[in-house]
Amino acid sequence: MVNCAILGSRGLVAQRYLQRMVNHSWLNPVSVIGSSSTVGLKISELPWSLDEARPKLPDIVVKDLVDIDQLIFELKAENVQIIFSAIPDDVAIRVEKRLAREGFVVISHALAHRMDSDVPLVIPTVNSDHLTILESQNYGTGYLISCSNCMVVPVALTLHPLISHFDLLSVNIVTEQSLSGGGRGLLTKGRMGMPINSAIPGESESVVRELNKILGKKYDGIFQEANLGSKVWCSRVNREYGHLASIEVEFVNEISAHEVIEAWQKYSCESFDPRLPSSTNIINFVDGKLDVEEHRWSGSESRNPSQNLSVAMAVSIGEIEVAGKKLRFKVVSDNTILGAAGYGVLLAELILADGILDDSNNLMNSSLQDIN
Repeated sequence: MVNCAILGSRGLVAQRYLQRMVNHSWLNPVSVIGSSSTVGLKISELPWSLDEARPKLPDIVVKDLVDIDQLIFELKAENVQIIFSAIPDDVAIRVEKRLAREGFVVISHALAHRMDSDVPLVIPTVNSDHLTILESQNYGTGYLISCSNCMVVPVALTLHPLISHFDLLSVNIVTEQSLSGGGRGLLTKGRMGMPINSAIPGESESVVRELNKILGKKYDGIFQEANLGSKVWCSRVNREYGHLASIEVEFVNEISAHEVIEAWQKYSCESFDPRLPSSTNIINFVDGKLDVEEHRWSGSESRNPSQNLSVAMAVSIGEIEVAGKKLRFKVVSDNTILGAAGYGVLLAELILADGILDDSNNLMNSSLQDIN
């Protein structure tokens, strides 16, 4: 078991991490760091922000970030190796690289470092080879890995096999993103019937940047970003969970629905990694109209994320149309699981299974070379 800490205590992503690790066979949550309003409370005493019943939680008292030196001392005393960070950007900028320099593996959901050239922005089933970027980090035995925007995950998962098999001219993406994607505060606001602004400032630009970085390839030893020719329009909708994207892809040559579905099916089978507890067949095909609430749970028939790690770890693809050189489809995913905490847990499983992190918190350079 690898001891883990969570930066964040009451937020949706932080509590998803707790939910997914309480019964995990590899990852052991031993420390939670929260804001001043939660410091000193047991995690079992905190308001539970998720819809599912609160699982039996370990006896952890929330720590604070006020004295970073004291926190580092305590985390090392607890033999913490992996830190899952689900904190605001202003705090992440201040503490995440410091924690990596102290020898911790920091898996971050903050926007702050996603586009840094020495920080890999990794979706495990899409671009695990980008973990070789860790070689350029100068954090001793620790390192920092970024997780992408929750909307980017389902889009990248569906575009990756298409880019691998066909020549693309352009991609147009229109999103409908749930309230929970904006955090616990926005979700609460929506539940109270307060007006919700459909605009998400900067989101479209962020999706384009992150997609191009994630889908980039290595040429002559250097990772170069993709150039998808993407146009993205993002909006917030009054739905609690689940993101929907309507995607139009134009190819260089004419294509058939059979070819597209075959590429997706092949990718879904190949992306399953039996070594990883959270791995599942990543694509679920849906006949007829997509139902966001129903299909965000793809990956397992169960809807109990604390007991079944496959829950909501797949995307659902439906409403597929092919005409000439154009493909149109819609994709649904759960933004807090596949798009956030489930994705982070899968990433941690990958670096452990590949030997990038051993049980002494050493960066295994030979393993980085293996995935080069």
